[in-house]
Amino acid sequence: MPLDVRTARFRDLLALHLIDQRIPLDLPNRQCEESDPALVALRQMLPLARHDEPLLVARAERRLVGYAHFQIVGPDRRWILQTVGSAMGIYEAEPVWEELLRYAVVTAGLDGTKRLYTRLPPAAPITGAARRTGFTPYVSETIWAAALVPVTRAVGRVRRQHQADVWSIHQLYMAVVPRQVQYAEALTSHSWDVTTPRLPGGAFCHGWLVENGHLVAAYARVISHHNAHVIEVLVDPEQREVFNDLLSMVFAELGRMPARRVYITLRGYQSELEEILRGFGFVLFQEQDVSIKYTTASAWSPAVSVSPFSVDVKEPSAKRVPTFLHGSHADPSSDVAGSQ
Repeated sequence: MPLDVRTARFRDLLALHLIDQRIPLDLPNRQCEESDPALVALRQMLPLARHDEPLLVARAERRLVGYAHFQIVGPDRRWILQTVGSAMGIYEAEPVWEELLRYAVVTAGLDGTKRLYTRLPPAAPITGAARRTGFTPYVSETIWAAALVPVTRAVGRVRRQHQADVWSIHQLYMAVVPRQVQYAEALTSHSWDVTTPRLPGGAFCHGWLVENGHLVAAYARVISHHNAHVIEVLVDPEQREVFNDLLSMVFAELGRMPARRVYITLRGYQSELEEILRGFGFVLFQEQDVSIKYTTASAWSPAVSVSPFSVDVKEPSAKRVPTFLHGSHADPSSDVAGSQ
């Protein structure tokens, strides 16, 4: 059926509110946010609103049949797919999501964005559409969960992050993260700032780290939502024994806050830390792949013009050591000849 894909408008709000098939994708952060797509679209339509959550809709035969909700983050304005939904009835939703993703890639590219991201569980209904649109996995993740913050004691060698630590944390990231992941994520040291909330909805961010001399050996960043804490970690593989102390301090600090669930995300290259999480009572919540889609591609182009130039080559003189004491106009090896 012919589809009309565009940004959500006022007349789409009621239909968006009635869509019941909603698939959250940016887990675990999206697990902590209970957002109605109609409210998201309405926020973007307000005159003074920050237009950083584009919500695209697909309509067919005057009926709204699907939507895709993105979030724009970072100085490079990268798009991260948050949720998708459909109201197809007896029809398949995958072709609708594919058209929504294609439209998002074009729109983001025209806005100057170079990268779009999505997290996809292996069995997610949208996985096929994302692959055909060009989203390519570059790293795997496992999400670990605990119903409550584990009870632990504070450890002296762990301290809170200060603003001056961002460069050292970035050096740890550059040392422990595989090169292909660094290329895909293109993070700068400002990515580790904790002075302002990283996510909308009142979430706030804190960091803790363990130092070994002047270097950071382990780091944990915590984003606290109203109903859950989401933790990301960086650990030097050669000093993984400090990871237990790091988590003990983080949980001791978080235990002072109102009770919340806890999620910890580990990348595929951090699998050696899973046993430590099990020791704190965490269980595997979900496995997923992080995928990227580039809106631009590098290309080689042949040279179209050649600049001609000529070289004056003199006849070689006899092999001898140049001297300032003996020289003549006929001997080019003498500097005196040039000055006379």
